[in-house]
Amino acid sequence: NGLLSAIMSKVDHARVVQHVRKAGHLPLILPYLKSAQQHNIAAVNEAINELYVEGEQYDELRQSIEDFDNIDQISLAQKLEKHELVEMRRISALLYQKNKRYKQSIDLSKQDKMYRDAMETAFESGNADLCESLLRYFVDNDMKECF
Repeated sequence: NGLLSAIMSKVDHARVVQHVRKAGHLPLILPYLKSAQQHNIAAVNEAINELYVEGEQYDELRQSIEDFDNIDQISLAQKLEKHELVEMRRISALLYQKNKRYKQSIDLSKQDKMYRDAMETAFESGNADLCESLLRYFVDNDMKECF
């Protein structure tokens, strides 16, 4: 990490990630990756996010996604929607919402009983049909507390 930090301005960060990933040692260079993330390079962002997912560090993952958007967001959302932790699935719903895939986001939020997230997504979509569909879901399932 010390060596990488010293030569940070002279290296291609994406190549460093590629070589270290191939060697299977990404966790060892996490401090370097965090320093390099300020450049918003896709390979660096995806490596960090991968480490956060593996370590189930959902707060750090959420912050990384909010601060650095140069990633394949849909691919990450698809990976996270099957995760065992509900917070990871909430991040998946957030990614779908950010990419205007509102129905997928709402469906995922309903599945996890995250109704506030579903309502916020429906509101943000501005789509009357989605809002009505969510309201109908609440009525059909006798969820008065959601009103």
